[in-house]
Amino acid sequence: MKAQPSRYVIVGPTTFRHPAGHPVRPVLHAATARVYLVDPVTAGRLAGGAPLPEDAERALRAAGLLVGPGVDEPAAVIAAGRRAVADTRERRFVVMPTSWCNMSCSYCGQAHVRGGTGPGHRDLLAARFAAAVDSGRYDTAHVSWFGAEPLAGYAVVRDLSRRFTAAADTAGVGYSAHMVTNGALLDARKIAALHVEDRVGYFEVTLDGPAAAHDASRPLKRGGGSFAHVVDVIGAALAEHGDLRWRIRTNVGVANAHLADEFAATLAAAGLADPRVTLYSAPLHPWGNDVSAAALDRARMADTELAWLAAYARHGLTTWLLPGSPKPVVCVAVTPHAEVVAADGGVYSCTEQPLVPGFADRRVATLATLGGGARPAGEFDDWADALEADETGCRGCRILPLCGGACPKLWREGHVPCPPLKHNVAGRLDLYALSAGCTPL
Repeated sequence: MKAQPSRYVIVGPTTFRHPAGHPVRPVLHAATARVYLVDPVTAGRLAGGAPLPEDAERALRAAGLLVGPGVDEPAAVIAAGRRAVADTRERRFVVMPTSWCNMSCSYCGQAHVRGGTGPGHRDLLAARFAAAVDSGRYDTAHVSWFGAEPLAGYAVVRDLSRRFTAAADTAGVGYSAHMVTNGALLDARKIAALHVEDRVGYFEVTLDGPAAAHDASRPLKRGGGSFAHVVDVIGAALAEHGDLRWRIRTNVGVANAHLADEFAATLAAAGLADPRVTLYSAPLHPWGNDVSAAALDRARMADTELAWLAAYARHGLTTWLLPGSPKPVVCVAVTPHAEVVAADGGVYSCTEQPLVPGFADRRVATLATLGGGARPAGEFDDWADALEADETGCRGCRILPLCGGACPKLWREGHVPCPPLKHNVAGRLDLYALSAGCTPL
C-alpha cells in the first residue's frame, strides 16, 4: 500500500547549501525530535510530492518519515504518554522548603509569607521519601527544589537533602536533584554544599534581560537588584565545578522583548558562553493573576523567540534551537509518580497551585494524612484521556509529540498555552541549518 508522509514531518521552507557543497532542506520529525538535512527531491516527497525509488522509500519508512495509510499517529503518541506514566521507574518530588521569597517580581502570581516548614514537616516528608525509595517500584528518585525562593529555606534544603540522599543510598536507588532559584542568595559556599554534598546537578535561574531590565522586573524586596551578583556567581562556579550545569531562563514580555542582543552580548562578555550554561526564553503567562498588559501576543512572541535564539547563537551561547527529545509526559501534574510538597505540608499535583491565591483547596492531601505510595489522584491525571478526546484541539497538532499538550492547568482555565514553537518552527529549522554550517541558496 502507498506510504504517505507522517503528519509529524515538518519540512523547512528554505533551501541551503551544505558545507559539503550540495543543496539541502531541513526536515523535523516531531515524533522522534530528529532533524534531517535532506536533498530537495526527498524534501519534496516529504512535503507531499511524488514517490521516490523503492530503496529511498524504504529508508524513509524505517525512519518513520513515511507511514502506511490509515495509521492513527496521534493515538500512538498519546498511548506512548500513557505508557511513560505507567512504566516510569523514577519517583519525583517537587519540594518547596519555604513560602517566602526575597524578590517582588512584577508578574509573579504567588503570595509569599514568612516561615519555614511546620512542626514535624521534615520528618513526615523524609519518611514519605524513604517509603518511596524502599518500595522497590523505582530505580531513581529526583528532587526539584522549588519556590517561592528555596534558598530562603536553605537550612531546610540541607537537612532534607541529607535525609533524602541517605535513604536513597540505603535503598540502592539513584538520586539526583536540581534547584530553581532566583540566584540572589547563592554564593560559593552554598553552591559547593548543594552540588558536592547534596547532589544538585544543575541550577535554573531567571535573568530577565540585561541588568537594568532584570533589576526593574525582578527587584529584591529589600531594594536593589541582583543581575550582577547572579552573573558573577555563575561565572565563578563554572571555574570551580566542572560538572555543574546551569540553565538561564528569560521571561519575555513587552518590556524586554527588544533586548535579546544586548543581553546575549552581556552574558558572553561575562564568560557564560559555555556549553554548561543553556539559555532559553519563555512567554509570560498567568499564575492565577492577570499579565495580559505585560505579555506578548502569540504571533509576536513567536517572532521574538526567534530573535532571542538568533542572538544566543550570534554570541556563542548555548541554547535549544529545537527540542532534543519528545515529551510523552508533559509535566509532573499528570503523573501520580510525582508530587509537589508545599512548606505548609500541603501536597499538590501542580507546581502552579501552592501559594497562589484561590488554589489552596486544590491540594490532594497533606503530609500528615499520607504514608507511602503514589500521590493521591490529581485533577490532571486524566490528561491522556483529554488529549484522546481532543478536549484542547491538540490531537491533530503536528508538534504534539514535542509539546505534550502544554499546560493542562492553563487549558482548563480558558487560556491557550501553545508554545511559540507551534508558530515559529520554520524559522527554527532555518536557524538549525545555519548552525550546521549551511548557507542559504
